[in-house]
Amino acid sequence: ARNEIGGFLDTAVPAEYARFTHPTFVEGARASISPWVSAPLLAPGYFFTPKVGFRGVTYNLTRADPGQAERQDYSIPWMSLDSGLVFERNSNWFGRNLTQTLEPRLYYVYAGYRNQDQAPLFDTALADFSYAQLFSENRFIGGDRFGDANQVTLAATTRWLNAGGQELMRATLGQRYYFESERVGLTPTSALRVSSDSDWLASVGGRIDGKWGYDGSVQYNPRDSRTERFGVALRYSPEIAKVINASYRFQRDVLKQVGVSAQWPISSGWYVVGRYNYSLKDEDLLEGLAGVEYNGGCWVFRGVFQRLRAATEVTSSQFLFQLEFNGFGQIGSDDTLTLLRRSVPGYSVTNPADQTLVPPSLRPRLPFQA
Repeated sequence: ARNEIGGFLDTAVPAEYARFTHPTFVEGARASISPWVSAPLLAPGYFFTPKVGFRGVTYNLTRADPGQAERQDYSIPWMSLDSGLVFERNSNWFGRNLTQTLEPRLYYVYAGYRNQDQAPLFDTALADFSYAQLFSENRFIGGDRFGDANQVTLAATTRWLNAGGQELMRATLGQRYYFESERVGLTPTSALRVSSDSDWLASVGGRIDGKWGYDGSVQYNPRDSRTERFGVALRYSPEIAKVINASYRFQRDVLKQVGVSAQWPISSGWYVVGRYNYSLKDEDLLEGLAGVEYNGGCWVFRGVFQRLRAATEVTSSQFLFQLEFNGFGQIGSDDTLTLLRRSVPGYSVTNPADQTLVPPSLRPRLPFQA
């Protein structure tokens, strides 16, 4: 990747080679290259980013299905235009002087149609419909499909900022509009979208008194006049390495879940972490996590046990540990920190590189402190 080419161009050339094997499914190799170039125009009050790209994929299959070609090639051009404005005004909220922003955004994508029905499905699925996906070039995740597109997303965000620039509250609303019916499905028998617009996505979030945070999101189907999905979350975090989360998620005919997670000190240097995610629909534990972290000053130990329901009546369990020596290295798995950050929103390491972020419970006391 290179940025600021000639003062105004950014570019990257992602490339991948993967070999897939399985005792009974289709096997083979996939090579892909996805170069793109953009010319972002950025200013305090607006941005405009045209972007063009190309997706090239080659398959060499060694055990293809009947009627499936062993050698396949796909070339798919695409382009996008991302633009937005930022307006500001002074606002007064419960006696506090704040700055309110209004940030409309328009995002257009065009991708050419290529029939990909014969391509295998090694690692690809339809992306979850979310706010981030509204601003993506491809509706699939993985390397085996690139969807045709001729669509525009309209969205708007408003924020309330205090004098220091911290965000106290934000609200967002967005929807995608389609100019053509889609033709590329995950499989040849997959149902294809024929509607001219997507569901509405809305969210609201912020912080209260510096310690409490909240988030809420909803997906509303205007064609059937019903809510398809919503989620609410509440967080209490009075200081670094002290956090408690609670959440509820609903998706029509699919899931009803509650979850709690936390990181909290229990004595000098000792912290506990945990997560409990329960399905009300299935009346079963989806994920349980329990762990402990000890900061010994120049070293830190983390140990985590996780139980995860991988499928109906199928569970997996794992124990991960990590012994880290500050500034030298570590013993154990990097996945330990990745798991903690993913499972406990707001999780903080107790030995950050920036010493100003050390949790208060680990800071050395001054002589005059009790």
